[in-house]
Amino acid sequence: MDETLEQRLRRIRFIVCDVDGVLTDGQMWFDGEGRPFRALHARDAAAFTLWHLSGGKTALVSGLGSPALAAIAKIWKCCEMHEWVRDKARVCHEMAQRHGIALEEMAFLGDDLIDVRAMQAVGLAVAVADAAFEAKAVAHMVTHALGGRGALRELVYRLLESQGTLDASIEQYCDRKDHAQ
Repeated sequence: MDETLEQRLRRIRFIVCDVDGVLTDGQMWFDGEGRPFRALHARDAAAFTLWHLSGGKTALVSGLGSPALAAIAKIWKCCEMHEWVRDKARVCHEMAQRHGIALEEMAFLGDDLIDVRAMQAVGLAVAVADAAFEAKAVAHMVTHALGGRGALRELVYRLLESQGTLDASIEQYCDRKDHAQ
């Protein structure tokens, strides 16, 4: 029996995100020293916090690497960060095992060929609106938001809404005390 999208959304406890093309708009920017740097949308940054406040976990898995990835993972409290990964499905399997969850409880948010096998391995495959055809073809859900333009926020809202915790998570987010991340 095929599961509905709502059934899949209700079960998710762990979100794995690709970075370039998902948390960024996919453009590759380099400084004068040839080091890549990335811009993260503020709504996606807030989505990390909302999801964590609800008890969810996050990880970043990128085919590329840079100090910017480590900074994003640290500041927004991702429980794991993996860079220079070619086999993202393997990394998802390993994370599920380490965190004691089933792959069906994991979502993967991707945009390109390198993400397809990971998307097929987890319980909820999500592609950003401007994802490559191959990623959209295996997705259970395609966001309305483009990569780097709030796609993670859209996914988190859908998850929290389906799980009945959106209002409480927003309230908890807004009630936080002032301090650095």
